[in-house]
Amino acid sequence: MTIRVGIIGFGLSGRVFHAPFVMNQVDMTLSYICSSKPDEVHKYWPDVSVVNDADALIAGDEIDLVVITTPNALHFPQAKLALETCKHVLLEKPSVTEIEQIEELCRIAHDKGLIFTVYQNRRFDGDFLRLKELVETRELGNLKQLESRFDRFRPVVQQRWREQPGVGTGIFWDLGPHVVDQALALLGTPDWLKASIDTLRDEGAAPDCFEIELGYGKTRVRLGASLFEAGEMRRYNARFDAGSWHCYGLDAQEDALRAGELPGDENFASPEQTAVRYNAPSQDDISASQEALKSGRYVDFYQQLTDAIQGRGEAPVSPRHACELVYAMQLAEQSAQSGERKAWDYHSAF
Repeated sequence: MTIRVGIIGFGLSGRVFHAPFVMNQVDMTLSYICSSKPDEVHKYWPDVSVVNDADALIAGDEIDLVVITTPNALHFPQAKLALETCKHVLLEKPSVTEIEQIEELCRIAHDKGLIFTVYQNRRFDGDFLRLKELVETRELGNLKQLESRFDRFRPVVQQRWREQPGVGTGIFWDLGPHVVDQALALLGTPDWLKASIDTLRDEGAAPDCFEIELGYGKTRVRLGASLFEAGEMRRYNARFDAGSWHCYGLDAQEDALRAGELPGDENFASPEQTAVRYNAPSQDDISASQEALKSGRYVDFYQQLTDAIQGRGEAPVSPRHACELVYAMQLAEQSAQSGERKAWDYHSAF
């Protein structure tokens, strides 16, 4: 069965993170893109039909999977309409900002036997896949501390919706879902968390930095993002009881896609990051070595999604994980507002 796909929205997300991967999937066909700029769409995909009525496209009978890449405020109503009209749904992050909304979407999908998943693509970054391997194999012992950061240098406010006041805007809801989802995917739900979320830029109207600490028994995880990092970003600092692992820079897939590379190209997104592994069988015996990282695998997200829709496997992000992420984000906001450590007190019904 060929899966007929309609993408709602053709900004950066629809153009870079979704259309190329739909086109790359043998069992998918990109039937429609909903955009107010058909000329822009046809510069990239001249043979794809373009419409400008999202609700009509979603409710029609010419697509099987709706990929929603619109501004955050539209995510819930559009995803709900798609599920109620028996479409599978891939929802760009952040999915929604309220736990009741994500639970309702998961419940509708469950009742109708549909696939509903969220685009947490950075589970498939090459650096995160290597970190996951180190944790699971215990090559460096047990993980004790993890710092995961997603920093940029953008000290001047830009005129775009993500940086305006509103629900789900700012860096916390933009980059927070990436680093929080990775922590939950890596270690499961924490015992507690504590967060700070701030707006530090002159004329800033939405959060531009955050710090979150998660407690897992005798393990601590610190997540953060800032728009004031002008130097090289240390993406990960993972400290184990028999060594450490440092990773600098970002997975190459986003830059490759922005530059026009496609998933099927030879040498697509060749890794550019640097990683250093410190083996420490004892405190007096420490050695360092460079590691060559493998390429990331966003194609695997879409392959898993295809398999799930065709009844051959599970969605790349489960309903339970989708719910837990929204709960974690809301709990972090509550912690930032109160200044208190918050205990994890959520058990998904899915």
